[in-house]
This record gives sequence, structure tokens and C-alpha cells, in this order.
Amino acid sequence: MKPISRLTELTEDWVYFTERDGLKSSLSIIVSDITKLPYRHLRFLLVARSLLDPFPDWQPKIQVFIRSFEQADLDLVRQIYRPSEARLCAQRLAQSHKGLMAFYNDQPAGYAWGSTDNQTRLERVHPNLHPGDFLCTDSYTSPEFRGQGIQTALTLARFHLFRELGYCRAISYIEVRNSPSLAVWQRKCNSQIIGTIDFKRIGPWYRVQYR
Repeated sequence: MKPISRLTELTEDWVYFTERDGLKSSLSIIVSDITKLPYRHLRFLLVARSLLDPFPDWQPKIQVFIRSFEQADLDLVRQIYRPSEARLCAQRLAQSHKGLMAFYNDQPAGYAWGSTDNQTRLERVHPNLHPGDFLCTDSYTSPEFRGQGIQTALTLARFHLFRELGYCRAISYIEVRNSPSLAVWQRKCNSQIIGTIDFKRIGPWYRVQYR
């Protein structure tokens, strides 16, 4: 995405946060977004999990209902996250990516996406997918539901969904500082590290190295 386009999206997000929560409460988000604009350097672990092995018998701390992501859920994403993320989910939906939405007592608790399109323009990181692989992409848990096992439930639901579609391995890339997501994949889902990814962006230029 071009810097001007991204700045336009972020401006819409900032206006939304300010109107919803007030400037004082939104200031930390705005400052964090601004500091990431000129430069970002991220390191990811590339993890894989066979869909042919038995899945863990695991339940979240709260009872959640998970279903396929629908067009009407875009408004819910806007409410629990931000407008630019709702727009990204709309693009995923239009490109036939598989999304799941989790609810607790009819409240949106989180969502997750999976794709078999290795060249999608929606990601700047493109791990090599072999026949039978699918890529776990975007995921989010609403702040009030974090620590309840929502993402573990969504991850396992993606495993079941894509296994039923005939796929045999799940791939994901997780930022090395994202301890909760790494715990889901490594400790709860018994995945294996199969590589690393180094992502560096300076303004509109970016470089991705796979190891």
C-alpha cells in the first residue's frame, strides 16, 4: 500500500477513535500509528501444523459460538477494532478468503482468516505454500475477551474447516514478540518452527527475507 493511501486510512481510524473514545483516550493509539509510518522492522517465526494429526481436545474459558464470516460482520469489525481493518476484511471476503467470527452471548469476541492464495496483495509476507497448505492470516481478539482462549478456539476451528476442504497443513507467521499467539501455536496446537522471516520497511520501500 502506498504511504499516502495508508495515511488516509489511518486518518479515518484516528477520527473514528477520537469520536468514539475522545482525544485523550485515543492519543496513545494515534502516536503509536504515527511512529510506525516511517520505519518498521519485524521478525517473524514461520510455524506449521499438520492437519492429519489429531487435534487437541481443548475448550476456551468461556463458551463461544463460531461461524463463517459474513458481510454483516464488517460493521462488527469496525466496532471492535478500526475502520481500516473492516476494509481489509471486506477485501478478504471479496477474494474468497475463509473467515471465522467468534461470539460470546451474541457479542463479537474475535475473528480469524485463512487463505490458499500465496500471491495475494493483501499480505506483504508470502511464505512458500506447497500443495495442501493453507495460510492462517489476519486474526484479532476484542480486548475485553483476551486471555479467554478465543484465538485458540478460532485457530482450531480454522484447522477443522480447512481439513474438511481437503488441506493437510496449516502455515502461519507470528511476530517474535507476540507471546500469546506463539503460545497458541506452539504449546496448545503442537506446531513446529520451520523458518524465520525478516521484514523491514522504510517509507514506501520494504524488504522481506526468508530463512
